[in-house]
Order: sequence, then C-alpha cells, then structure tokens
Amino acid sequence: MKCEFCKVSIIVLSIVIIGFVITYQFVPPAPPKQFRLATGSTTGAYYAFGTEYQKYIEKQGFKIEVQPTAGSIEALTLLKAGKVDLAFVQGGTAKNMPTEGLHSLASLFYEPLWVFHRKTVVIQYLSDLKGKKLAVGVEGSGTRPLALQLLQDNGIDQNNTTFLGLSSADAKQKLETGEIDAAFFVVSPKAKMVNELLSNPALELMSFKRALAYTSRYSFLSAVTIGEGAIDLQRNIPAQDKVLLAVTASLVARERIHPDIVRLVLKEAIRVHSQPGMLEKKNQFPSEEFLEIPIHKEAQHYLRQGSSWLENILPFWLASMIDRLKVMLIPLIMLMLPLIKSILPIYQWRIRSQIYRWYETLRQVDRQLESFDVEVVDQEIKRLRELQSELAKQVSIPLPYMSEFYGLREHISFILNRLQQRRNALVSDTKSP
Repeated sequence: MKCEFCKVSIIVLSIVIIGFVITYQFVPPAPPKQFRLATGSTTGAYYAFGTEYQKYIEKQGFKIEVQPTAGSIEALTLLKAGKVDLAFVQGGTAKNMPTEGLHSLASLFYEPLWVFHRKTVVIQYLSDLKGKKLAVGVEGSGTRPLALQLLQDNGIDQNNTTFLGLSSADAKQKLETGEIDAAFFVVSPKAKMVNELLSNPALELMSFKRALAYTSRYSFLSAVTIGEGAIDLQRNIPAQDKVLLAVTASLVARERIHPDIVRLVLKEAIRVHSQPGMLEKKNQFPSEEFLEIPIHKEAQHYLRQGSSWLENILPFWLASMIDRLKVMLIPLIMLMLPLIKSILPIYQWRIRSQIYRWYETLRQVDRQLESFDVEVVDQEIKRLRELQSELAKQVSIPLPYMSEFYGLREHISFILNRLQQRRNALVSDTKSP
C-alpha cells in the first residue's frame, strides 16, 4: 500500500499523455518560417511596401524574401507557378489570366491611371488617341493590360494605332522630347515622376469625362479626383481638378497558403495601409472591395473580425501556436478535469480495497471456524499471526484511514481468540474419556 497515491497519479497521468498524443494528430501544421513575396520593380511602390513588410514580419520570427518583378503580370505568373507565395498585384491585370488556385487577401490602396499627352494633341476622350504613338507599358507590367483594355473599349488597337512597350522612365523621356504623343502610367500621386510631368508646360493630364461609364463596366476601377493644387499648392499643380480612373493594388496569395501567414501579413497591411492618403480615407483600406480574384476565407474573416485577443496580447508566434493547439487542448482539458477529480476517489477506493481484501479473509475464517479440526485451526492461527506481523511492520496506511486500519487489527485479534477457543475445545474433547 506504500505510495498508493503515486500509483494512482501515474495511471491518470499516463491516460492524459495518451490523450495528448492522440489529439495532437489533429493539430494543424505549423506555418512555414519562410515565404516569398513578389513585388514590382525596385524603384516602385510595391517594392518599397514589400521591404516595409519584411522588417515587421522578421521581427515576428518569420523570414520573408522580397522578389522584384517587371510588374503584376510577371508577379501573377510566378504566383501561379508556385515560385512565390504572395504578390502585390495591380487591379485589372488578372482579367485575361488563369487565376485558379489563387485568392486575394485584400485591396490596399488606390493607384491612379495617368494619361499624359502633348498639349499640341487635343485629347478629350480616349478615342481621340486613335492613330497616335502611345506608350502603354512594358510586357509583364500591370499598366499594359489596363491601357490596352481601355483603348480597345474605344475602338483602338494595334491595327490603327502605334503601341510602344516602354518603361515608365523611357515613356516619360520620349513624351517630353515629343517622340510619342501620349503615355499611360499607373503610379502613386506621390511619385516624383508625376510632379515632373505635371510641371512640364508642354504636357497635359487627361481628365476622364466618362469615368462613371468605366467604373460601371469594371468593378476594379474607381473614379478619383485630384483636386486643384493637390500635388503642389505653391505652384498650384494641377491647375484644375482632374478626374482620374484608379485601380487598387491588392495582395494575392496561393490557395494553400497557411492561415497564420494570411493573418500575419494582413496585420502588417492594416498597420501600413489604414492611414489616410491623398486619395484614401482613414481605415478605408485594407478592404475586401475592388477585388478581381475571389477573397481568401481566412482573409475575409480577419478583415471583418480583426486580430484575436491572443494576438493582441502575445507575440504572434506564441498566439499562433496556442491557436493551433486549441484543437487539442479543449478536448484534452475536458478529459483531464474528470480524471483529476477522480484521483482522490480512486485513491480512496484503492486503500479501502486492500483493507476489505483482508476483511474477506477474516470473514471466510469466521464462517467456517466451527468446522475446522485442530490441524486447520493451527494453520489459520499461523496465517493470521503472520498477517498481524505484516500489518504492524510493513504496511503504511494514510492517517485518514487509520481508524479502519485499527479496526481491522482488532478484528484479527478477535478471530484469533475465537480460533484459540476452538482449538482448546477440540483438544479438550480429544482428552475426554
């Protein structure tokens, strides 16, 4: 009976460990510690945001590799091929590309479409660009498919107009020198190039008069207004309000991206993109609006519900681990509670079962005592005295059960007296004539 409580505790602990091992099989896998993000060129906003994400995410114990690209088309191609896990993608670029297996995480900010043209070329509508020399963006960029789509809507194609696949820098230079008539750019209003083009007296920024028609046709387009003096108040740039079409930059991920990575990236996206900008209102982005590719379920839930309370009070890696383990911990706790409560009753039962086992021996002797002969009586006397000695020297009984233990010893003495009386009576009968 020595250390009976330890034996019971070990049994219960073993059951808990077995339960732990079984339930652990249902715990979702841990997120990868390293993943890749495709951006745009190293001089663009996407790359700048990618490096900003990188600094935050690496503080959370994850490593993010920023992969520059020629633009959104190349980024989507890399994403589709599984060479990157996430990508910044410009709105309007996924229309003619296969996007099965891809999901959006959120739209992040507006990117206006700037159509600059020589002032000598009178342009009121896109249809007025027919027959001109146009820079429509390089292959692989997000500017090119958007420009070509809008031009096509206005009856302009390569059969009636000259399209040049120029980088933004080359398009700006050729537009300023008069080698081309107009150029399409999709860049931030804060870009230095925008200020320089607006400041050039030989150039004019087209204002979209039919913005509502375009935004009604394409869900990824919005109409935004660059107010008079919004770029430079001192020089009053632009000199009048300009209505532009704007796409939204979005984060796109592979379908099988780990949910924890989705939450980690969106947490940083909210920190970076929820601030007001020239075109954006406070907390307008990140958003589940203006998306071409269906949104990821985990991203939609995060955008609507926000961070869990665990993520708000703990480091992300720890909150992530606890969140994954809850699949195991909840049933495990439900198993442990009754087991822990049962330790004391089981322990009590184990102690009493030992005492009752000895009482069973006494009861058998008491019931059959009158039928014993001298030889059997001597055997039982010997057995009970050995039991007495064992109980006195070797058995350790917890204090709460001492009353039952001492009761057992008294009852052994009582049965021994009865056995002795039976022996005396049998011996007396043998000696009688």
